Amino acid sequence: MGKQREGHLERTAAEPRDADFHEVRLGRVEQVNERVRLFRLDLVSGPIKFLPGQWLDTYIPDVPKAGGFTITSAPSAALTGPSPYLELAVQESPENEPAAWLWRPVGEILGARLRVRVGGRFVFPPQSGGEGVAASVLKRVVFVAGGVGVNPLVSMLSYIAEGHERDAAALDVSFMYASKMPTSGNLSDIVFLDRITRDFGEGKVKGKVKLFITAARDVATSQQQQETRYINGAPVEMQPRRLTIADIGEAIGGEDHEGTVVYVCGPPPMTDELVEKLAAVMDSRRVLTERWW
Repeated sequence: MGKQREGHLERTAAEPRDADFHEVRLGRVEQVNERVRLFRLDLVSGPIKFLPGQWLDTYIPDVPKAGGFTITSAPSAALTGPSPYLELAVQESPENEPAAWLWRPVGEILGARLRVRVGGRFVFPPQSGGEGVAASVLKRVVFVAGGVGVNPLVSMLSYIAEGHERDAAALDVSFMYASKMPTSGNLSDIVFLDRITRDFGEGKVKGKVKLFITAARDVATSQQQQETRYINGAPVEMQPRRLTIADIGEAIGGEDHEGTVVYVCGPPPMTDELVEKLAAVMDSRRVLTERWW
């Protein structure tokens, strides 16, 4: 995401997107860690309807190219309540003009008005085309996130936690999250880990959370060991290594994958490797992915 040779609109030209634009106001900026900021966009016009996993064409004042940023809030947040909003998590990226603008000093950008448009086909529940995955028979969802690839998946998880699925209580969810340890050494600085574990810990989502952690450059690897920690009441299996195809194989279970769908979102090397290997063990139409950079 953000490479100069090809902008967001060019990369996503074949993707579906809404015809209508909406105006939003940048109402809040939160520094999650040294690399990621969280933005709350208050709706000036709307409401806005979207599916979990979709992104925004984001038009920023005096920036010629539109940015593309995944919506990390649940769809309900843009429809209900006294102050409907959208949420974005944006990684620092100086070479990406829209992202660089969002990383300017907070006082310079807070209150600014932007224009946004919803787009994308990487969504939950799965939109079955032809013989694809039918949401009506969905029994197991495996989310595989790498770094900020967690962004669309956390919106999908929030949607499930709200109980929108017909048999949400019976849906088994495995959330597999590969991340570098923040330079602070604090798990709480891992993007959306608090939100993910709350959904599981409060019983809103049934299933497992697995965290695959590699050490940051200045965090000693001796601090990391395989263990289970309870975070917000949810048992989190922590592995001090890379996530592998064997880990996903364990999550999807045996040969009957009819009611299983896998969502993969992360850096291209990780995504490409896992999607290719998954094609050998399950119907590729049940493996959904999106690449951003």
